[in-house]
Amino acid sequence: MRILFISGVDVGGAPRSTLELAYQLVRRGHEIGVVLGSAESPGRLVSMLTAAAIKFRQRTGRTWLRAMVRPFGAGGGHGAADEGVTVWHRRHPENDLRGLLREFRPGIVIANSLSREAMRWVLEDCLRHRTPLGLYMREEHSITHLTVSALPLDFVIANSEHLAQEARSAGYSCTMVPSIVDLGTSEVSSTRREVVLVNPVAENRPDVLVELARSRPDIPCVLQESWDLPSEWRHVVQAWVDSSPNLELRPPTTDPADIYRHARLLVAPYPSGRPRVVLEAQHNGIPVVALAQPASSEAVGPGGVLLAAGLSAAQWSATIASLWDDPAEYARLSEAAYRHARRDEIAVDNIVAAFEAAIEGVAA
Repeated sequence: MRILFISGVDVGGAPRSTLELAYQLVRRGHEIGVVLGSAESPGRLVSMLTAAAIKFRQRTGRTWLRAMVRPFGAGGGHGAADEGVTVWHRRHPENDLRGLLREFRPGIVIANSLSREAMRWVLEDCLRHRTPLGLYMREEHSITHLTVSALPLDFVIANSEHLAQEARSAGYSCTMVPSIVDLGTSEVSSTRREVVLVNPVAENRPDVLVELARSRPDIPCVLQESWDLPSEWRHVVQAWVDSSPNLELRPPTTDPADIYRHARLLVAPYPSGRPRVVLEAQHNGIPVVALAQPASSEAVGPGGVLLAAGLSAAQWSATIASLWDDPAEYARLSEAAYRHARRDEIAVDNIVAAFEAAIEGVAA
């Protein structure tokens, strides 16, 4: 089967999981292309034109202003081979899809991590080319993509049971297919001497680790960037780091094992999503302290501690410190994390088989 994945971002867990799934599909005889967008700001001109096109469509039902936006971020040369997968990097992949449909001629397109309007444009192009389109739900905001058009998507996959239930509530027969995580790249023998929070953007509650560092100067705390922080927010985070000798901000790394090399605990107060860092940490026997939101709760399972929404940074800090100070409880959770990361549901072969079963019969 010839499959084209289109992802709205090129950094973070979603594109990594997309590529890892693509590599596995190539090994099973499929022909795979992946077009990755950019996490960078689209720029003022593109933002203004996009907003105008959206407003015009909402008021008139017409889409011809879309043509003004299409040239931005399109083109950029032929795709490059990556372990048998053809990969394109585009600033705005939704603007280049029409050309890629002609060039790559996929039997099926699978979208993830796009904005709602980008998803609408992808759907329109796929309809024009009579190419089946599926949605791989990885983020909470992808729920809005289920109603992006009066015409239904051809199929929906979700990486958590929570998102799958949302899709079923919208009338789709949705299969839960966890994201593939290449655990070999993150496997390490940890020294277990740090508490780590990955991707310290504001919504991910880095204040939890700031409070822990201030209240427990004996605990080394690490804020690990997934990608470069916006400059204004970086100044805020750097001020926290400068005021706490045991708090460190680490730059992005291309080696996932670096994140866990010294980790004793992973802190994951993420408000939504099923973060792959949970599985990576647990694979190394590192317990996770996470927010009890549906997708994270599925991921953490018995291998960590789940905290209710609305707790203060001080309450989070007290829970983390308590686990740090309790060797017996830590050992119990470490063993549970290690076992949970080896359950059948997330075995690579099982995930690929579930994915193939979900798309069987859909391709043009």
